[in-house]
Amino acid sequence: MKRFLITAFSLLLMLGGLIAGTTRSIAAEEAEGYSISVIKYKLEDPEILTNQLPLDGTKAEAVKDAKGNQLAPLAGITYEVTRVSPVQGTNTFEDIIGDDAYSTTVTTDATGTAYFPGLAQGMYRVVEKEHEQLRETMEPVILELPLPQRTGEALSEVYLYPKSGVKTAADPTNPKKDLPNTAGTTTNAASAANKERLPQTSGTIGSYHSLLLVLSFILIMALIGFRVMKTKKFDF
Repeated sequence: MKRFLITAFSLLLMLGGLIAGTTRSIAAEEAEGYSISVIKYKLEDPEILTNQLPLDGTKAEAVKDAKGNQLAPLAGITYEVTRVSPVQGTNTFEDIIGDDAYSTTVTTDATGTAYFPGLAQGMYRVVEKEHEQLRETMEPVILELPLPQRTGEALSEVYLYPKSGVKTAADPTNPKKDLPNTAGTTTNAASAANKERLPQTSGTIGSYHSLLLVLSFILIMALIGFRVMKTKKFDF
């Protein structure tokens, strides 16, 4: 009986250890989940971000325009994140299918953030969807989670900053820009019409040499007439 109790107690301890180990494993797995944060700013000139935004997936502390003002976040822009795998022998990627497949879309909130938490280890493609406020969309981005770094540990939280610009009043793609300038057109047309109606005085009245020829012809005819009249007078 004593041996049975010892054996039972040992089994309970082992079971408790297994349960605790499983719980710690699940907790550790949840803690090791990865995330992608897409931060979208209202960019009229994307070039101002060339030297401000990190390209290694780290978080930017502050992003300012050329005048030193904090950039405004842009809400309402949708991003799609899809788990992908490289196609062997090529530099392309294809969507993962089956149990490991993952694809979802998130729209930026008032802070300009689209947050994708709880991602498993692997490679992901980030796509910016077209929007009426955007002049163009960013090129699709492929990134690996965790994201390797040249120095230090790989990042489990990755930050992405799209540099696609927004439309402005002076943008060529703005519909208002395409409206005809009726005032200028009318003025130009009227000006052209007036020019057509104005006489070309330099070429229609005649030159000084032409006038001399006409006067000379009249004078010669007058002399001939005078000579003829004088001859007839002597004949009588």
